[in-house]
Amino acid sequence: MMKIEEIIFRERENFNIHEYAFLKPADVIFSDEVRMFCEKNGCGMHGTSWACPPATGSVAECRKLCNKYKNAFIFSSVTKLESSYDIKGWRTARITHEAITDKVVKIFRREFKNPLILSTEGCTVCKKCSYPDNPCRFPDRMYPATEGFGILVMQQASLCNMKYNNGPETVTYFSMVFF
Repeated sequence: MMKIEEIIFRERENFNIHEYAFLKPADVIFSDEVRMFCEKNGCGMHGTSWACPPATGSVAECRKLCNKYKNAFIFSSVTKLESSYDIKGWRTARITHEAITDKVVKIFRREFKNPLILSTEGCTVCKKCSYPDNPCRFPDRMYPATEGFGILVMQQASLCNMKYNNGPETVTYFSMVFF
């Protein structure tokens, strides 16, 4: 694992990674409460994407899948907003975070076989997802949502000595890689 830690340390600033941590999958905090938020469709993605529930399986199934890996990596990006209500800024920050995730994924896919990548609020690769009628058109670019997997990101960040909230008029996004 030392090699991947060195690569991430070296590339951190180039990728605009704010904070990161390596951990064991057994230390990841899963919660059915997070999934209940999904089921209430708080973000509007439930049942519309291969990256979100119910397509991701139950929290127990997601935990079992994550625990098949030996290691996990969590990282964040932070973007300053014009105001707390800067919806356009949130969207731009999310697109930027997904681009960072793509760069990180290239490293992990080069170094490890079949890493599991989780990211923000469901997939936005396609304008209209093929779910549920047809398979995902871009499975290598579709990253399920961390929260959709039932991961309690707020507590996970704290456990990893990372800030979930980086101050007023900022947005912080997280991704995880299991490898």
